[in-house]
Amino acid sequence: MNDRVKSTHKNAARSRYLIKHAYGELLNEKDPSKISVTDIVERANISRGTFYAHYLDVYDLNLSVQNNVLEAIDLAIDRMGIESIIADPTAAVTLGLEFLERSKDYYALFVNSSQGEVLVNRIVHYLEERFAPTVTEMFHGEALNNVRLFMQYTLGAYIRVIMAWFAGRIDMTAAECSAALMQIYLASRPAEVAALTKEH
Repeated sequence: MNDRVKSTHKNAARSRYLIKHAYGELLNEKDPSKISVTDIVERANISRGTFYAHYLDVYDLNLSVQNNVLEAIDLAIDRMGIESIIADPTAAVTLGLEFLERSKDYYALFVNSSQGEVLVNRIVHYLEERFAPTVTEMFHGEALNNVRLFMQYTLGAYIRVIMAWFAGRIDMTAAECSAALMQIYLASRPAEVAALTKEH
């Protein structure tokens, strides 16, 4: 890749960051339905042409923000393996929180905004759909019900903790928070899940 192409990619990435950052700030100030492309380009100090070079409209921008988070989650799941995560999610939770911590101020703009619940609910729904087939293959009968219940409980708890962490109500580093969550997880997981740890 030559220097000119590298520069173009770098400028495009910077433009997308400025647009998303401006949008995140605006979400914390006004109703999402009232945010216009004009609001965003003025806040980001870019031209309308730059905005439209990357996004069709504000709705497309909002979907892009959500999709970026889901893509990062997807890559992490593929790298670690669903069965390994079900057996012991320590590495996944630690990696996830460390990823969020590196850009905590940026992601907090969206999580703490009026659209935070929408983003979080989409993440939860995505994780449920991604893990459900594997859980159904691995467990049966009463064990399956126990594991499903525990995973719903755990996922809901993790999401609430992460939202509180973003809001500044939990004064811990990513490593401290993930360690505390894992201590609770390992102490409360069903025997069916605990048995998997010995197999991996």
